[in-house]
Amino acid sequence: MKSEFYFKLNIWTFISIIICFFIIVPIAAIGFQFDNYSENWNHLRSTVLGKYVFSTAILVFGTSFFSVIIGVLCAFFVSFCRFPGRKFFEWALILPLTIPTYIAAYSYYDILEFFNPLMILIREYLGFQAMNLTNDILVYICIILIFTSVLFPYVYLSTRASFLSQGNKLIEAANTLGYSPLDAFWKVILPLSRPAIIAGLSLVVMETVNDYGAVEYFGIPTFTVGIFRSWLGMNDFDSALKLSSYLLFFIFIFLFLEKKSRGNAKFDQKNDSIMTHRYINLNSYQKKLLIFLCSIPFLFGFIIPVSRLIIWSISASPDFLDFDLFKIIVNSIFLALITSPIIVILSIFLLFSTKYFQSHIVKFFNKFAILGYSIPGAIIAMGMLLIFSRFNQITDILMTGTILSLLIAYIVRFLAVAWQPIDSNFEKKCSDINEASRNMGNPPISTLFKLNLPLIQKSILISFILVFIDIFKELPLTLILRPFNFDTLATLTFDLNKQAQIYEAAIPALIIIMVTVLPIILLNKKIEGKI
Repeated sequence: MKSEFYFKLNIWTFISIIICFFIIVPIAAIGFQFDNYSENWNHLRSTVLGKYVFSTAILVFGTSFFSVIIGVLCAFFVSFCRFPGRKFFEWALILPLTIPTYIAAYSYYDILEFFNPLMILIREYLGFQAMNLTNDILVYICIILIFTSVLFPYVYLSTRASFLSQGNKLIEAANTLGYSPLDAFWKVILPLSRPAIIAGLSLVVMETVNDYGAVEYFGIPTFTVGIFRSWLGMNDFDSALKLSSYLLFFIFIFLFLEKKSRGNAKFDQKNDSIMTHRYINLNSYQKKLLIFLCSIPFLFGFIIPVSRLIIWSISASPDFLDFDLFKIIVNSIFLALITSPIIVILSIFLLFSTKYFQSHIVKFFNKFAILGYSIPGAIIAMGMLLIFSRFNQITDILMTGTILSLLIAYIVRFLAVAWQPIDSNFEKKCSDINEASRNMGNPPISTLFKLNLPLIQKSILISFILVFIDIFKELPLTLILRPFNFDTLATLTFDLNKQAQIYEAAIPALIIIMVTVLPIILLNKKIEGKI
């Protein structure tokens, strides 16, 4: 039996450790800033740090709560119930993922105006203080609901995949014990789907913490907003680094709790087949109710935002065409197309090195290398700036403000996105083959290209699509690290909205949504096992 610390030193594992080291360094650099000295820190701690913690926590808990309720219920409806439109809602409920949080917020920019009559009444009868308090509460409620409308599909996707893998076997087993389908859902199916729900919920939390455009637009003081304000507003890079280290600390606490809550449970299908279902038959009233309940998140998460963006884009000033929009589209596609295959290749290399050589040391480094997606983009950007500034001082080679620095940051941030589906397929399809290939004395390179890659080509495609989507929509990291006079569709949308050019901002926002719709539909096909 091999020792727990077994390690076979060779060129594959050595390069893997080097790659992981360079990916980990920017994150570790922020962690070491926890005790960093800053002239303004005492002032920030006594005035705004509490607000940053409170606002971030409220958004995370509120968005998580509603996302779980909507995501799990919709997944149950389309997986186990028969009603008109079920096939449509299976993929329609994923479409809100095409809308980044900052675009969703802009599409509802005037939502608070509906409450103006209420604000006037409160001011007249209760005073200005009560009116301001009510307004603050409404702002948080609105942004939570906006976040939920476009982030609940993360929970919906992972939970539905779990339901599909279970089929009706659990319901049938529960029926034999005298449970109704509803009792079987609450007492059997839902508890067994907890790892999948938590997996989707963790993505909701990370996306909520990572957002900058939406919370900045609505004036909510989250940690990410604080990092930008300290650095760009106060010109205090040290305070921004210290805030980043505090947020990183809270992220690690969340990851620890998330790991403990799941225990040894894993969200993973052991085979590619999807169990068949005997759908629960409903009466006419129940069918109408499910249609209504599934329509609400689709309406507010996709139809209304896209419809408003289309109307605004039609009303945009003709002068907007003076923008070099084509160049900005090329910039966005270029960054995504260049970085996505690099990330996929690195994921394949690191996973193959770990699994083929059964290297526990590489596996240990891999766990830290894939933390990037759990870290907000602003923190990774700050870490990259810190590392590159040191590199510039030592070598006199300028790395900050270059395309290369942005590409490296994307690798750090999105490696985990490509990692998960490839890792799952390696486990299911390649473990026994690799062991047999080693015993036969085949070289690793031959095993990888002739045996492994053909078996995992679907997961490679899915990984590429997922990374492409995330990079194409990414905002905070790009805002900080982009070269001077270099725009993407995401940064252009943000800049135009910040200048109150709502109609003009609708055009690049719509392009982002249009480009990501097809990949999202392909992702749904993957969940259904049809590709």
